[in-house]
Amino acid sequence: MSDTAPQSADTAPAHPLLSAAGQQRLDAICHTPLRRGNQVILLASGAESYRYRRALLDKAKVSIHIVAFSLMRDSTSFGLRDVLLEKLRQGVEVKLILDDAVMWSTFSGGIVRELQQAGAQTIRYHQLFHNILPDWSQGNPFRQLIRIFKLKLKRRYHEKYMVIDGTEVVLGGINWGNKYAYGGIKPKAWRDSDAYITGPVVSDIQRQFHKDFNRYLVMNDYLSQDLGSTLPEQATQSTVPENPVTGEDNIRYVAHKPYDDNELVMTNAYLQVIREAQNYIYWGCHGIRPPNVIAGALAEAVQRGVDVRLYTNSKQASRTLMLWGLMGWMYTESHRHFYGLLSRGIRVFEWQKPGAFHSKNMVIDDVFASVGSYNIARGSAFHHTESNIFVTSGAFQLQVKKQFMIDEQDCREIKLDEVKPPSAYHDPFRRKLNPRNRLIREGLLPDALKQTLSTTGED
Repeated sequence: MSDTAPQSADTAPAHPLLSAAGQQRLDAICHTPLRRGNQVILLASGAESYRYRRALLDKAKVSIHIVAFSLMRDSTSFGLRDVLLEKLRQGVEVKLILDDAVMWSTFSGGIVRELQQAGAQTIRYHQLFHNILPDWSQGNPFRQLIRIFKLKLKRRYHEKYMVIDGTEVVLGGINWGNKYAYGGIKPKAWRDSDAYITGPVVSDIQRQFHKDFNRYLVMNDYLSQDLGSTLPEQATQSTVPENPVTGEDNIRYVAHKPYDDNELVMTNAYLQVIREAQNYIYWGCHGIRPPNVIAGALAEAVQRGVDVRLYTNSKQASRTLMLWGLMGWMYTESHRHFYGLLSRGIRVFEWQKPGAFHSKNMVIDDVFASVGSYNIARGSAFHHTESNIFVTSGAFQLQVKKQFMIDEQDCREIKLDEVKPPSAYHDPFRRKLNPRNRLIREGLLPDALKQTLSTTGED
């Protein structure tokens, strides 16, 4: 499906990302169609996003469906709790999907329990303390414990969106908490992004929410009841009506479920759009830690003459991330990638403001933009669930590009001569390839990796 008119003989060919063939390639990868007739607005700060969130919550009449990586135990999340309690009293359906591990780390389980007691339906994804003991009959319990611990940390629910009455969505990288809500207002709050969406694509997002809620409900019942090795059949999905046309934007919703679907949908999709970039790729996130497959694809783009710029946090800004940037690890691990990226011609910019840079947007060649939760990191590539929208029409891409140019003014470009090469032991690009690279679609692996994929290990 193309979002451009057929080209006449005297008209320049469409950009690969706009052509019918390009959209068909994404159809096959993403399993979701490009939807026409939507409206999308970039919300380039927490303050903007929360203005929309509060207005949507206030007017909800039928349903409020929220997914989030985290709820912080602060005034913003307590405010959300109060609104949801009032909506429950009004008879509005409230459902939430949250990441279990992060709920423990933010001590916000009490908020969820209050909502449950009032009638909200909640799911905590991949429960952290369930099935954590080794099976002694399988031998080597210490190795089993390491494997269990790694999977518990890696398999996380990282999505952030809210569907109101099945017709309006806010989706992006912003969680619930003060450090998000005060973005653009308080200096130490985070720079982050969401998108406000209406139109036919909202039906796809709503369908995915019902699919996930139903299957995670079954999965949690399966775990709690110890039903053995056979997962029960998923509950029937709710019927979702098609939403009417609201604008002129062409949008594809992309859901990434590495373990639930045993497929790397978003990673494959990003590899595809990177391959088709011709002029520039601007991409940001809080910590640049790309696996070899992503770094290799970006390096090949540079070799084609594409200007590749990645935006991330400085050492100072990263300290405002969770637990001081996990005690400094986030910046240290991200920085270890810089030499390998810069030496391949990939440009890196570090955020200089006090609050963290957390926005995960991408824009390519003025024709493609992505907003959502997917990071330039191994977690997103191979392990975390993610939700993004791909937009290929209208002015949205230029809005995203403009925001990158604004953000770049608050960044400092890192040059190769400033960065020392890491030791062989610490070089992330010398690590053995993760076996999950085998889920990369044929034809999307960078040439440099094709000969080494048979080597397995931890990437």
